[in-house]
Parts: sequence; structure tokens; C-alpha cells
Amino acid sequence: MSDFLTEPLPLILLGPILRRSEEKQVCVWLACSKPVSIRITVLRFDDLTKGQAKPLGSGIAKSIQLGQHLHVALVVARPIAINDLDKFPTDELLAYDIEVADDSGKTTTLKDSGLLSGANSIVYSGNGASLPTFFLAGKDIPLNLLHGSCRKLHGKGEDCLFAADEVIASSFADLKRRPSALFLTGDQVYADDVAKPLANYVTQLGIKLLGWEEQVRGVNRKLSQIKPGDRQKVIKEFARFTAGHAGNHLLGFGEFVAMYMVAWNAENWPVDLSNARKMPFGERRKYIRHIKQLEETRRDLATVRRVLANTPTYMIFDDHEITDDWNITREWHDNVADSECGKQIITNGLAAYWAFQGWGNDPSLYNDHFIGKIVEYFGKRGNLPESEIQEFEDFLWNFHGWSFSAPSNPLTIFVDCRTQRQYDTFKGPPQIVGEEALLSISRIAEDSNFKKGDPLIVVVPTPVLGFYLIEVLQKLLAMIISVYAVDLESWFANTVGRIRFLTFLLQTLAPKHCIFLSGDVHFGFTIKAAFAPLQEGYGHDDIISITQLNSSALKTTSLVKIAFVSEILGRIRQIFPFKRLVRTGRLDRLRSLVGRRHPDWVEARTIVSASGSILPPLLISDNNIGYVTIERDLSRIVHKFLVRKATKETRIYETIVRTDGGRSPLEDNVNARISKYVVKQS
Repeated sequence: MSDFLTEPLPLILLGPILRRSEEKQVCVWLACSKPVSIRITVLRFDDLTKGQAKPLGSGIAKSIQLGQHLHVALVVARPIAINDLDKFPTDELLAYDIEVADDSGKTTTLKDSGLLSGANSIVYSGNGASLPTFFLAGKDIPLNLLHGSCRKLHGKGEDCLFAADEVIASSFADLKRRPSALFLTGDQVYADDVAKPLANYVTQLGIKLLGWEEQVRGVNRKLSQIKPGDRQKVIKEFARFTAGHAGNHLLGFGEFVAMYMVAWNAENWPVDLSNARKMPFGERRKYIRHIKQLEETRRDLATVRRVLANTPTYMIFDDHEITDDWNITREWHDNVADSECGKQIITNGLAAYWAFQGWGNDPSLYNDHFIGKIVEYFGKRGNLPESEIQEFEDFLWNFHGWSFSAPSNPLTIFVDCRTQRQYDTFKGPPQIVGEEALLSISRIAEDSNFKKGDPLIVVVPTPVLGFYLIEVLQKLLAMIISVYAVDLESWFANTVGRIRFLTFLLQTLAPKHCIFLSGDVHFGFTIKAAFAPLQEGYGHDDIISITQLNSSALKTTSLVKIAFVSEILGRIRQIFPFKRLVRTGRLDRLRSLVGRRHPDWVEARTIVSASGSILPPLLISDNNIGYVTIERDLSRIVHKFLVRKATKETRIYETIVRTDGGRSPLEDNVNARISKYVVKQS
């Protein structure tokens, strides 16, 4: 095993990661190997370069203990009142510094940790920076965002967070171009699909971080005794999961924690990933390929760490943070809920998600009671009576406060689309968001002072408006094979849930324009759309204008996918004359049998061609990260797909959605259908 497991651990294990940042607070997250007190100082970048580093704000936080060598902290800087103003400035380059003090009183700075220079530097020193930097977007410049999902460490292709690093470096002081936030929209880690060369190390690292080895109920072996590749049977029989590539599925809390450690910091990796000669001959080729892909990931992790340190980052889970197919059907949910093993694994995954992702999205969502429950539970090192285990698992299973808002303009609401689902049938596809989720969206909008008619950004891991041909094909395949085999949990798969969600947005929030940011499906695209209900009480003004922006995957492509998605389905979509698709539908087919003939809803959509090649593509099937620019008057939305090629060059594909100039042709299409079907109430 690597020296990392046998020698003393460094003080800073992970981070700093810049999290929620707004005029009233700047949050930075770290993981350390000892209990620490952390001080943050926020400064003006211009003052820093002139040697006049007068603090704009500061804060102190103590770490919380989740393991013997695992202490995590979220330190919050508050602005210092200057000239009666108690806000951090907007549209101005800022910097921050961190000091970490252990129990002995010894203080370690970022410089002491080797993070301000050399191979592990988190600063853009080529632009004159000596500390990590960021800015808060105000009202005077366009809103620039990066977004992406699905980053598997042994995924094929290049890691597109490297392209994010290039964007920040090239626009360092140009705040009209530099991204003010990074939205990670799901599958930041793959708990169910861990590469065999890394599997045993992740288990051992988790044990070292916790200082004890967790016993998973139903599994009569220690985690360290399960050979790499042998967990598929465990999760199927004992956890009742349905993931298909789960030979090294994470089970223990320490393993989930260790996965985050290696996902975002190359210094936490083993020196050597193992010798392929130890593998059975039939597995050797795949093992060698995974080593190559992992080493490519390790090579770029310094840039990933720099991106996370210099860009306010917001993260929502999809399924792979926990397990593939998480809550895909009522059958799945109930089977796992009845499994002690399954409940324990999901609880471990949720606790790790909170500690490494959720906490920094909005600290106000997690009170002392919530944090104390997690600290107390893992502080007992697995020595708990069954009643306490069940109580804690129920506590996290029934916690549905994962949705949150990000302080952008327009407002952004991130929606938990996994734990608040609604099921119409036992084995059929779910409503992605149920009644509880809709109420939470409404509450978040109200708490964020959202006003009806304002534009709105909504982050949902899976695209609300997907690529129609693929969604139809997926639904047909599910009827032939199974829901689980084809991951049938798209919005398209459950029409009632999708129409209910869109109608809710129209009725409750009535945004001037709604922008959906999504990932999940492993290709990128831009769709412009309009939607309206066709029911009594609705008329020509009741239309919601939509732009769907999808970017995926950050790292996990394949030649088969590229050929099928881009060169077959994408080209078919271009050749045949349905680039603009107008659809109507009924929420209940039985109503047509009792005299109701007209539909309940109408939508029109068009997929936007991307520039960047001789034959403009509709779908980007290479690994990509989305770079979004939203003009302040909402007249134009630019969606660039940054694709890092094997040649180490970055290719850019660009789509543009124009929203000015009155009603769009799509809204005219919808209005035509409204005129045909709707009679307003008198």
C-alpha cells in the first residue's frame, strides 16, 4: 500500500473548496487530519497586489470530528462594516487566505501547506495572484456560470474540469468573462462503480481516516475481507440494489469519505495503483485500461483542486453519489427500505454527501441539532444499540431539506430530485418531484424574495426537456427489457409528473423565462421551448418560455456512445423535418373515452444547432463542461460546450438562444393550439 496509509497524514487533507459566496458571507470548506480552528480573511485583490491588504471580512470556525483522522470545517467570513456598509463588494476581484491552528496552537497557512506555489498550487500565479481569488457577480455584468455532471475517475476521455481551469486562467481579471460560480449537477462521485485498481485502497484509506472498521449489517465479513470485484452479489442479495456495475460498490461511511478524498486531491492517492500481473488473465486488459484512465485523472487533479478553490461551487446529488437506480421505482424504494444493509449504505452515502457537498451549499439549512446527530453517531465508532442505529437511519432517510437556492441573478434553485419522488405505480417510472418537493421549491423562492415574473434558473440533475428521439427509444426499450436495465427515470417517462411540474412553475412562480440546467444523460445540448396548460382558466398569457441547457459528462465517454448519439440519432434529427416539435397530450387517457377529446397541455420545442464544426451538431457526445453566459436583460443566453480532446486542446461548440423581440415562433405555435382548444372561464 502507499506511504499515505503508513506515514502521518498531512494536516490539510482536502480543500480549501470555495462554497456559498454572497454579499453577506463567504464560505470555505476544508477537511483536516486533526481537530483544528480555522480563520479566513477576505481581501481586495487590488489591495493585495499593492501590499495594502486591509481585510474586508473574516471569520473563525472549529472543525467537527467524523473520524479519528477526519475533521471537516466550514468557515464563514462575514464582512467588516466599512462606511456603514456591511456587505462584500460585487463585480470586484477578491482574494482570501486561510490559517489552520491545531490543538497545540501551531498555525499553518496555505503557504506552509505548499498550496501557493509549485505543482499543487491553488492560485493563478501567472496572473499575478498570490492567493486564491473569486468575485461576487452584481447587476452590471453578464452572469457567467460553469456547469457539469457525471465525473467518474476511471471514465474514458479527458477530464473537462481541466477546461474550466483554462477558462478561469484566461479570464482571471476580466469579470465580464470569468465564471462567478460552478454548478455541479450530480454524480460528483460514483459510489457504485469504483475501479478495481483503486477499490482496496479506498477501503484502507477509509479505515485509516475513521480509525475503526465499520460492520455492515447483513454482510458477515469485514469490508477489508471482501476481495475487489466481489461486491455485486453483496449489494444485490443483502442491500437489494439494482446497480449493474457494482463489483466494488462503496458500503461503509469511511469508503464514501475516502472516495471524495481521491476525487478532488491527487495527494490522497496511492503511490502505485497495483501490478496487473496479479490479475487473472481474463481481467488483465480491463485492469490495465482502468489504471491508465485513473492515472490520466490523477494528472489533472491539481487543476481540479484549483478550480474548486477559486470558484464558488454549488453541488446537488443525483443517483451515483449513493447507488445507481436510487429510488427509481416504488418497488426499489420499498425493497431497500426493508433491507438493513441497504438502509445502512444509503445512510452512509447521505452523511458523506452532507459533509463533503451539501453543507457548503447553504449552511443555514443545517442547524446544530442536525450536525450534532451526525457527529454523535459516527463518534461512537459503530458501538451503538440497534435502536440508535435505526433512529439515525430514519433521521437521514426522512430528511428532505436538500434543495437550496444559490445567490445568483437570476435566482437559481437546486432541486432534490431523488428523495422527494412520487410514485403512481409499483414498478413504473416515478414523478421526479412530488408534492413535498414542489412545496419546498415554493418556500425557497419565497425565502429568496423571488417575485412573480422574474426570470428563474432551476437546476435539476436530469433534463426536463430531453432529446426526444432518445427518450422515446428508452421508453420503448423499458417496455421490452425492464425499467432498471435502461434507467427509465426521465421526466419524459412520467408525463403526469412533468406536466404537473411545469404547470406548478407557471402557476406559482410565473417566471418571465425559465432556464433549466441539467446533466445526467452523458451528452450536451440546448433546447428552446414554450409550454402552456390547455384547461379552463388558462389562456394566451399563460405560457412559460423555457431554455433547457444540458452539459454531461465531465468524464465518462465512449466511442460507441459518440457514434450512436451524434452520428446516428443527431443526424437523423437534422435530416427529417421535425426540428421544431409541437406536441399536445392528455394527463389521463381515460378522459378521452368519456367525452373529453381535447388535450390538457401543449408544448413546442426546438433543439439549437451548435457552431464549432463544418456540420453543426445538435448533440455534443464528447466529454464536456457547459459555460453559460446570460445577458442581464435576458436578451441572449449563450451556451458553450468546452470539449477537451486527447490532443490536450479544448474545442468549443456554441449555441445561442435569443429571447428578445416579443413572442418567439415557439410561443406562436403554442398560442395557435391554445386558440384551437381553450375557452376561458367567463
